[in-house]
Amino acid sequence: MPNARGDEAKLFSRRQAAFGAAEAAGPGKFLALPFYRFGVVPSEDRSEDEVIQGDAFPGDFPPGLVSLSGDMSVPLGLNSFGWHLQSIFGAPATTGDGPDYTHTFTAQAQPPLTILTQGISHTRIGRHFVQDSMTCTGLQIAARKDNQRARATLTMMGRAETSAAEALDDSPVVYDPDPVPLGFQGQALVAGTPVAEVTGIDLTVTSGVEMDQETLNQARTAAGFESQRWSLTGSLSARYVDNTWYDHAANDTPVNLQLKFVIDAARSLLIDMPDLRFALTGIPVEGRGPISADFTFQANRPAAGAELVAFVLKNQTADYANPA
Repeated sequence: MPNARGDEAKLFSRRQAAFGAAEAAGPGKFLALPFYRFGVVPSEDRSEDEVIQGDAFPGDFPPGLVSLSGDMSVPLGLNSFGWHLQSIFGAPATTGDGPDYTHTFTAQAQPPLTILTQGISHTRIGRHFVQDSMTCTGLQIAARKDNQRARATLTMMGRAETSAAEALDDSPVVYDPDPVPLGFQGQALVAGTPVAEVTGIDLTVTSGVEMDQETLNQARTAAGFESQRWSLTGSLSARYVDNTWYDHAANDTPVNLQLKFVIDAARSLLIDMPDLRFALTGIPVEGRGPISADFTFQANRPAAGAELVAFVLKNQTADYANPA
């Protein structure tokens, strides 16, 4: 009997119109998306019924509440990544007449909630799963100078998973080409000016969305989503060449930190964090080599008219609507 293999799995995705109603399968209706790892799985909270019945046998284990959550790792494909950004931020503001476009995704004060139908198919053994009412609740990016393709980790949450007889789409739409920047193509900037001493940036954006498992809806699955509350946190690693980053923390200086991945003028991703505050930390001496330090940060409440964070994506994708 054949064994399912990760390299033969396929991931499908489509925006979903209504919570609790998965999008119907059909040719050309779904996107096939690249991924490195997929760990979005259902779980069930079962517990024993502790009724006393006069014997030593265990109680029944009735069905429990079901949830669907986990994370997946995806490449920073400069065309496909916009689909994932839309899942957490909503539709972007798009400019350009083609073939080049600029999409700006921002954390809005009254954010829309984008929900998806996802499918995961194990093609070698012909087994398929459909996940409905999915949304992205968190996004993590780690930037280092290396030759690895840049990637992001997405935290996902949804209503339910079911098995299916067929894949959601036998002729899905793909982003092709979908260039992915390498680690050494990343750059750190402060207010638009490159900074040479930074050796790494880790950032996490969370939407704060939670499942509503309290409303009485006569179902084991959630009744909907709770509202959002944004958070942007992370850390920065830097060579110790002067007291710039130490002073930012000590003086509570607002820092406009930016992270940029560039392939060329028409294909890039800029992550703009206009008002970060750094926590004070010392400068440890770990040995005889170059001295470095790690500084944690968190986004401050944005001023009126300013953004908490903006992801500016330049590519050749006109929009991020459903394929058909």
